[in-house]
Amino acid sequence: METIALEGARLLFSHDGAGWVVAVLLGLACLHLHRETVRAQEARIGDTGATATALERASHTNAAVAAALESRTRVLEDLARLVSEMARAVERGDARTREKLDAILRRLSEGRPPIPP
Repeated sequence: METIALEGARLLFSHDGAGWVVAVLLGLACLHLHRETVRAQEARIGDTGATATALERASHTNAAVAAALESRTRVLEDLARLVSEMARAVERGDARTREKLDAILRRLSEGRPPIPP
């Protein structure tokens, strides 16, 4: 870029005014480059905004997934607790049933003579 500017300045003062044409053309080229740079920056800003929006949506989705997983974990813990309580109740019920059957068998054996073979 510096080389172009120096060459343009040299031509500006040589060749009887032809340098002014070069200066105008250089000015137009600089204006065009400036506009293209501004457009590219605006496009990058737009892309950055779209990326930020996508990241925000992903963040909300991740938060919702985390909440759902936490809720699922709580439900599974509650189910595990209920299953263990039911297993203990069944064991207690089995023990009570055995005790009652033993008591019934004892009463039967005390009240009646043994059956001969």
